[in-house]
Amino acid sequence: MESGLILLPILIVVSGAVAYIGNMVGRATGRRRLSIFGLRPRYTAHLITVATGMLITLISLASVLLVSQDARVGLFRLHDLREQIETAEARLAELKGGDISFLRNQEVLREVIDGRLPPDAILQRLDALRLRAVDRAVAGGAAPDLVSGAVLQLDPANLTWEAIARLISLRRGETIVRVVSLENALRGEALRVSVLLVDRRLVYRAGTVLLTAAVSGEGGRERVALELLGLADAAADRATGRLLSPPFARITDPPRAQVDVDDQRLAVAAITAAGREVRVQVLAARDITTEMPLVVRYAVAR
Repeated sequence: MESGLILLPILIVVSGAVAYIGNMVGRATGRRRLSIFGLRPRYTAHLITVATGMLITLISLASVLLVSQDARVGLFRLHDLREQIETAEARLAELKGGDISFLRNQEVLREVIDGRLPPDAILQRLDALRLRAVDRAVAGGAAPDLVSGAVLQLDPANLTWEAIARLISLRRGETIVRVVSLENALRGEALRVSVLLVDRRLVYRAGTVLLTAAVSGEGGRERVALELLGLADAAADRATGRLLSPPFARITDPPRAQVDVDDQRLAVAAITAAGREVRVQVLAARDITTEMPLVVRYAVAR
């Protein structure tokens, strides 16, 4: 329920109560011809009426500010809010009219670093990754920040590459380090990035059956080839959450399947030669770890 639906009836009741009490006090003061601050009774009654109106305003304002966060922002931070809106609008106009160097959530670079290495070796590997990420960012259109001179700006601001190296060391295993763009970045601007750490694991062993389906050999070679590629893509979709997106893609993209051309050709030939519906298995062509593409092959039932 909106806070205004509760606040308005309360303000009406409270304002009416204060006005009634003020009126009663004013009338009592007039009848008794009381005086405040040496004023005449008539002026004293006027003063009480004015004070009652002021009290109604104060109570109403205090109630609004107490109940509504929006009212507090509008009253005390309206200028800052307008500046933020103007900045956001200017940024949006730039994004619409300018060239984007990196998309939000786009991977800039990745590297596998073994957390079991000595700390100095981990830091050296990470520094080499940082330099290559800077080169790639500059090649994509990023530029040094005018204040700090850095091409890559880590987020959060208090994060350091040394701290990231320590985190890798604590994982005590092979770690995939991903440098990721945090927002749509324009050419000529520094690139705000986050660093994601992912354990490198064996996801599929060579020969693992990823998918089984029936494919008809009666539709011709082209149709069979398309169906097989569709099966490979379906196997990759099933691996979402277990395998990473392709390098340099957005981290929200699904993993990608790869098929050897010769294996694809042999599978198409076997299915079309059968001339009927056959069972096809999509298998992992080799051991697949977290950061790898899903390399597959086909097994056609005879």
